[in-house]
Amino acid sequence: MFKSFSARISIIFFLTSALVLGAVFFFFYFRAAKLRDDAFQKHFENFIEVSANFISGEEVLEIPLEEGCDKLPQGGNLIRKLQSIRAVDPDIFDVYVMVRGPDRSTLRFVTNADRERTPVACGEPYDVRDEPRMRDGFLDTVANMIPSTDKWGTWVSAYAPIRKRTGETVAMIGVDIAQQRIMEIRAEFFNLFLLSIGACLFFSLAIGLLSSFWLTRPMRQVIQGMERVRSGDLNHSLGHFSQIEFEKIANIFNQMTGSLRHMIRELEISTRENERVRHEIEVATEIQQSIFPENPPEIEGLEIAASSAPAKAVGGDYFDFFPVGTDAATRTGFVIADAAGKGIPGTLYMTRSRSVFRVVSSQGNAPGETLSRSNSYIASDSSSKQGMFITVLYMIYDSQEKQMIYSNAGHYNPLWFKSGEKKFIPLKSGGIPVGILPGQKFPEETLQLDSGDILVMYTDGVIEAKAEDGQMFGLERLTRIIEQNSSLGAHEIFEKIQAEIRDFIGKALPFDDMTLMVLRVK
Repeated sequence: MFKSFSARISIIFFLTSALVLGAVFFFFYFRAAKLRDDAFQKHFENFIEVSANFISGEEVLEIPLEEGCDKLPQGGNLIRKLQSIRAVDPDIFDVYVMVRGPDRSTLRFVTNADRERTPVACGEPYDVRDEPRMRDGFLDTVANMIPSTDKWGTWVSAYAPIRKRTGETVAMIGVDIAQQRIMEIRAEFFNLFLLSIGACLFFSLAIGLLSSFWLTRPMRQVIQGMERVRSGDLNHSLGHFSQIEFEKIANIFNQMTGSLRHMIRELEISTRENERVRHEIEVATEIQQSIFPENPPEIEGLEIAASSAPAKAVGGDYFDFFPVGTDAATRTGFVIADAAGKGIPGTLYMTRSRSVFRVVSSQGNAPGETLSRSNSYIASDSSSKQGMFITVLYMIYDSQEKQMIYSNAGHYNPLWFKSGEKKFIPLKSGGIPVGILPGQKFPEETLQLDSGDILVMYTDGVIEAKAEDGQMFGLERLTRIIEQNSSLGAHEIFEKIQAEIRDFIGKALPFDDMTLMVLRVK
């Protein structure tokens, strides 16, 4: 419901009206409540003052303050007068007459009107220490709107002096209204205001609904037109509107449907073209996968596990194994490379570089010489001027000597874990990537391997694999996995690394091509 524009207009109109009406009504409520309380207090004072004039001081003095005074004629006469005063207003609970007591903290009752619920005895004392304003009633008319509590209940009271004909004050008349009755009167007043607010809010809601229905009528016509277009009727057009804004919308809508028809025709053509491109990419993927060796070579005393996974359909990573020179039976070349860029550009550059490298390495040169000659061919190509290059790690393994000779062109050095020492041996970094500058020399390094030694080669897609929160897999995590599983074979270590990477990235999309090669000396 609240997603409807019409409903939102109605709600906004209603809430705005509610806020304005609430503020106005409550402002006037508190003003009116103040005026009501002031008027009530004035009325109370006038009432008690008139009531005091109804009783003379002489007749009060005639009543002895002793038990049974209410049975005397003068006592009964005063009680009837008090009861007639009480009968004037049904909200009055009791009317009573009091005289001063023996000290300032005490007054004494003469009698009262309510002889059934709260009868008082003649001369009964009343402690005024908690209600000192009662003594002011002997001096002047007082209406105390602050409730006070005694043994009979909680009251709002008014007092006035009773005087003799000479003007001498001899007693005080008091009138009590129950606090509960005051609260009821105020509640009735408040409920009347709430009823008024409710009626106004009801009318504001009705006006808001009617207004929103009227305002959104053109919008509903536009929506109906859009629904027809969504159902496939692209020839539908909107009519004219009296409102300028919706007339512009109608013109834009009609132009949009025309453009949409044109776009659909072009999309059909593009879809056919995309299908052709998709088929070509599938073929390119199959060709690239055919470039990678299906299985590692069988080399005496060496376990090998390797694979490459592109970030897209095709990638720029490359790995290979091949016999080297005339000593092909004992010398095997290992290469892992990473071309700049991903997707088709990286694949094309990698494929061309692989062809050059294959031809040069077939001549049996040392790793550094092979990289140097390959670099001269690749760097002279125009694609290198477009910022393309490739990092290459080229190694030759001599199975008789258990030696690995390698040269590095800007790639990550292999991770060499010495089984006997239970630690990784740091290796020197190599030269710049292949394809940047011709005439480069690439130094070589020879590793003497022992049984149980592990060499791990990888591209940046392995250590830079990202989890869903953006955290990278990292070199430290890779070395920890190798160290913890160093007693396993090359295939088991390879699977452990792959599983850790899958668990780490979770549902995140691959960030880069990932190529991994694990060698272990038996």
